[in-house]
Amino acid sequence: MRRLLLSCLLLLFILIDAACAQSTNAPLPNPHELMQRALANEKKLAAQQERYECRVTDEAVETDSKGNVKKTTTEVKQQFFVNGIAVERTLAKNGKDLTPEETRKEDQRVMKEAVKYSNQANAQKETDKQSKQIEDFLTAMQLANGRRERVNDRSVLFYEIVANPKFQARNLNQRFAQVMQGRISIDEETGEVIDLNMKSVQDLKIAAGMLANLHKGFWIHVHDQPQADGVWLTDLAEGSGDARAALFFHPYFRFKETTGGCHLYNAEANQVGQAKPVK
Repeated sequence: MRRLLLSCLLLLFILIDAACAQSTNAPLPNPHELMQRALANEKKLAAQQERYECRVTDEAVETDSKGNVKKTTTEVKQQFFVNGIAVERTLAKNGKDLTPEETRKEDQRVMKEAVKYSNQANAQKETDKQSKQIEDFLTAMQLANGRRERVNDRSVLFYEIVANPKFQARNLNQRFAQVMQGRISIDEETGEVIDLNMKSVQDLKIAAGMLANLHKGFWIHVHDQPQADGVWLTDLAEGSGDARAALFFHPYFRFKETTGGCHLYNAEANQVGQAKPVK
């Protein structure tokens, strides 16, 4: 299920680098061209994200079929980026700070992940994987009924997200995308996604429901906002529904992830004296 949600969230980046602001009477940018520009602009976005450190709060709620809460799990995390890959360090769970031993293990895990993606080849491999998921997801969908409006003195593009009727799904991501519909709004000057809302419009079963089972009404909402220097970051991701991956994911759930308290860093390093290797 995490892979399905990741693919859905990755749709945020299909329109990162839109054309410059135009008059309200000008033709709308071509969505395919916007996607290509977005993919070409990923490295630039990664460099911008590299300067940020944010605080992330996750809340996951398991419910029964009537919506009654069975279990609530919360986590507070520190988020930073290494070569464009998000790395998260857990600080607290269910309102309690990690124990010294838990902190030690978490620090080791985060250090290992940071070192891994400090290698440009490893980071590029992960980026290529995400780009392939974007491509898979997008080819099963299309943007329709586009329009342009002035919102808070800015030009904003609005589209409906619908299934591509001529497309034949070849993998799980594409089958998932085919049952999702919704709306997306984009800041035309920067090309940044402002708001994304999608909902499943029919049931989806993979391997008769044994591998994955997604019911009609599953929804996901993601919102972005600009920082003081103009960089856009996701500040809200939420969703709920009836879904299951294999037999191990609770079928009724809702989740909410909020990101805030972001700090902008600009560091320079200079070597002083002879560097000495340490064990």
